[in-house]
Amino acid sequence: MSLIPLVAVVMVFAIPILGIALAGYKEWLKFKTKHRELGSSTREVEDRIDGLQDRLARLEAERDALQERVQNLETIVTSEAWIADHDESGGLSSLDETDLSSLELPRDEAPLPHDTARTAKLARRLRGQ
Repeated sequence: MSLIPLVAVVMVFAIPILGIALAGYKEWLKFKTKHRELGSSTREVEDRIDGLQDRLARLEAERDALQERVQNLETIVTSEAWIADHDESGGLSSLDETDLSSLELPRDEAPLPHDTARTAKLARRLRGQ
């Protein structure tokens, strides 16, 4: 009969300890599942950021190339040789002689105030006339 009190004492202490251990194990499983989900979403975000960084680098390289091209074109257009090739007897004289007031834009487009006239005036000024 001395075994019954020992079993009773073990049961009194073992059941709460096992309950606490089981609750801790369940919480650990929940944490592990949540961590796994966050890990996969973090990888997706990192992949997307890497893709955006690659795209940004490509676009910056393209922008730099276009800026260099525009600078080259500006240099060509403002050079004296180009101006000499395109003097009053060339293609710019048609801009000077065009009556801009007779040109009408469609109603849905807002007219730009004398853009063509300003361009022609600027070209004449660059030629020194």
